[in-house]
Amino acid sequence: MSSEHEQERRALLRETRQRIEGLRIAGIDRMPRPLDVASRGPRPKPVVRAPDPVQEVSISPPPPKTRPAPAAPAASLFQTEVEVGPSLPVEERLTILTELSAEVARCSMCPKLVASRSRTVFGEGSPTARLMFIGEGPGADEDASGRPFVGRAGQLLTDMITKGMGLKREDVYIANVVKCRPQDNREPEPQEARNCFPYLERQIAIIRPEFLCLLGRTAAVTLLDTALSVTRLRKRWHRYMNVPAIVTWHPAYLLRNPPAKRDTWEDLQMLMQAMGIKPPSK
Repeated sequence: MSSEHEQERRALLRETRQRIEGLRIAGIDRMPRPLDVASRGPRPKPVVRAPDPVQEVSISPPPPKTRPAPAAPAASLFQTEVEVGPSLPVEERLTILTELSAEVARCSMCPKLVASRSRTVFGEGSPTARLMFIGEGPGADEDASGRPFVGRAGQLLTDMITKGMGLKREDVYIANVVKCRPQDNREPEPQEARNCFPYLERQIAIIRPEFLCLLGRTAAVTLLDTALSVTRLRKRWHRYMNVPAIVTWHPAYLLRNPPAKRDTWEDLQMLMQAMGIKPPSK
């Protein structure tokens, strides 16, 4: 076995262990067994019956038309329903998050990111947050401080949370898909996102937010397993791990394209309505 194949095998094993650990933390102890089509055997041939004799029937008016049921949220990475156990106490959540943060700090799966980072940026906020914001990755300011969204884009996100939604930043949870700063603030490579994704998945499993707000394309593509653009994903609900999620523009994009702030405000209003939150009075 070549060294490259051995590295891929180890990475797959590591990701599988992290995925199982995330599900365990969430209290998930069983998954539905997939249908084994091959074991069903050949399909029986249809039975051909002679036509019944013609009978007189009364013709009644057609039933009234009913409104179609609302469309279900878009499918996520998890296509099956899971049985979730009781949530963890706050103290236990804090302990596990601290341990996970230390594990992230020791991670060396992405050589390029390890070489470019000063420190890892795990995430911050309430361990019992109803709402979790997920971005792309740390920038220079975040890499220097070890905190997510503290630069210009972070200030805009804080304004969205406090001025737009009337919440406190410490009441929500903020994280990124990757925990290390990509050099020159480039977009994370797909393999880098895959390597780091189990950490984010475990954060979600521990915190158990009621709602997710996915900021930008990288977060949407990673969690929703889709190739659609933010434009196509906006203004409708999605689900990840059975958690309702919306997609909106990343604050860094809004700094470059201020007119798109109107779109994000519409998305936040949709989110606030679902959460039962009234916008603060101006």
